[in-house]
Amino acid sequence: MPKKAVVVLLLLTSVATAYGIQAEPEWFRFTSPKGLFSLLLPHEPKLDANDSITETLPHKRFNDFENGYGFVIEYFENAAVGDPEKYLESTSEGIQKTVKGTLVEEKKISLDGYPGHELTLSFTVANGTELFSRTRIYVVSTNLFSISYVWRKDLDPAVTSKIGEKYFSSLKIKPRD
Repeated sequence: MPKKAVVVLLLLTSVATAYGIQAEPEWFRFTSPKGLFSLLLPHEPKLDANDSITETLPHKRFNDFENGYGFVIEYFENAAVGDPEKYLESTSEGIQKTVKGTLVEEKKISLDGYPGHELTLSFTVANGTELFSRTRIYVVSTNLFSISYVWRKDLDPAVTSKIGEKYFSSLKIKPRD
């Protein structure tokens, strides 16, 4: 009898495991309209209707929001960059002021030799929801790329970290010729 019970238990465990484990859905490769960059997202992002800050600085913003987390992709063309490091510093400060967030961490990064900054912020939105965001910004010639990942503080840190790494590591920037 014990042998039979072990076999039944193994069979039930196998079936439960097979149905309980779901494959992670495949992400969509999004490429900007002009082909300046591409990255992976869970869904095709939506173009923000208010996508131009000024007529002299073309700007596009896309977003893709899930339940509890989301992604914002922005890029500015023909920016008056001058000194890339100073431009990145002022952009980081602007992002922090815009979301009225507390700076958790900031560090210099690069992507394919292009200078960048990564900042992690903590903030609370109007409805009282506490959020974290991680934003990476890069200067490529006269273009500025900003990709952000935002998530609720109460989500599982291991899951949010995995999602963020997949998103950030998928960014590919095509330099202008």
